[in-house]
Amino acid sequence: MSPAALVSTFITRRRATSALAVGLVCVLAIAVSGCARSTDDTPLTLSPAAAAYPASPLPSASLTTPRDTGKPGAVLAVEDPPRGPIKAINNRDAVVKRIVYRSTSGIDNSATEVSGILVVPKGTPPAGGWPLVAFGHGNSGIESTCGPSEYANLLGNDTIIEAFRLNGYAVVMSDYQGLGYGKDIHPFLNAKTYGNNQIDAVRAAQAIAPDVSNHWVSFGVSLGGMAAWAAGDRQPDYGSDTNLDATVALVPVGDMRGLADRAAQGTLTRDQYPLLVYALDSLAKTFPDRFNLDDYRSERVKSEWDTLVQCVPDSTGDLTATQRALSELTPQDLMPKSAAATTALRDQLADYALPVGRTNSPVLVMYGTDDPLIPPQWTERVIGKSCEAGENLTIVKRVGDTHAGLDSAQAIPWMKGVLNGDKPESNCDNRP
Repeated sequence: MSPAALVSTFITRRRATSALAVGLVCVLAIAVSGCARSTDDTPLTLSPAAAAYPASPLPSASLTTPRDTGKPGAVLAVEDPPRGPIKAINNRDAVVKRIVYRSTSGIDNSATEVSGILVVPKGTPPAGGWPLVAFGHGNSGIESTCGPSEYANLLGNDTIIEAFRLNGYAVVMSDYQGLGYGKDIHPFLNAKTYGNNQIDAVRAAQAIAPDVSNHWVSFGVSLGGMAAWAAGDRQPDYGSDTNLDATVALVPVGDMRGLADRAAQGTLTRDQYPLLVYALDSLAKTFPDRFNLDDYRSERVKSEWDTLVQCVPDSTGDLTATQRALSELTPQDLMPKSAAATTALRDQLADYALPVGRTNSPVLVMYGTDDPLIPPQWTERVIGKSCEAGENLTIVKRVGDTHAGLDSAQAIPWMKGVLNGDKPESNCDNRP
């Protein structure tokens, strides 16, 4: 989801949102160059380089000492990014910190500890504080080493975060439970957990950053689109002490139960293979009595499993072995061994899916008709349920757009309009 990701050798399988992110950066950042419609191998640069900036004349954003109240959102630690300054983020004009905060599992409501990144602009904030964006990042993997805050480029999210900051927003990005910190299992595709993590990241940011507004926007892409939408759905109940103004969910991972049927039918797309691998591995760890990996994988793939579940590394990582293992997958390699195994997988993915409540704030949902990762019918299932629940949805269906090639130019003006007082009318009754 960044310039670095665009030149990564692992874009189309694990980072299918890279080209979409280019469009977001172009819409957001007036200082970003090269913003013509880009292909996956088009690098973008910020100019001048962040490392070249002299000391800032602007007042620094102050952060208060973290206080552990024991409640969700309580901040346990505030520290510098573990691999040094995030070069794409202009540290001259921003405070960038890694945070650790309390959250709640969406599976069993147990207490968890989650890490993330907080970016607060320096300078004098507008009246009411810097508007806060809770940014949901895309799929980075399921291992504890897969948290974006652990990497010098935030696993490709650095440029998007900087683009928000350039436009006067504070940004908080959760790693999500089990990624980057602690011993909790990452519950891949569990919308409730992502929503809780996103809301608690907002609580954490507002608890330690006095210059940040008490209002926020939930914004995400792909898996982060699920997190953003889930946070909106969960806010009236789980996050009722926070002030959510709007939700933006771009090509959201919404309801992935169809992976089970496609696996059984041998019709998975090449883009869907890694998602199913991650889902199976996570489910087997979360529910060991109910999910046996050998019910869903061939003997050949069993020997490759540790390679297949590797997360996306920084730009210096070598993914040759993982690329090879993915390219050699066949439909038979991930085919459930029985109808019962298919049903168990389908039912669990359905339980994990959106919606997970009913948001009271407006939601923008954008998706493409030619998405090889998330068929439009899967997104439309979630849209239908949310419309039936009475959510205020602005639905944008882009004919011919893919997961990585969504034209997202409408997203930022829509978000800014809501923050400026616009009240978008739902088009649930006149869906595209």
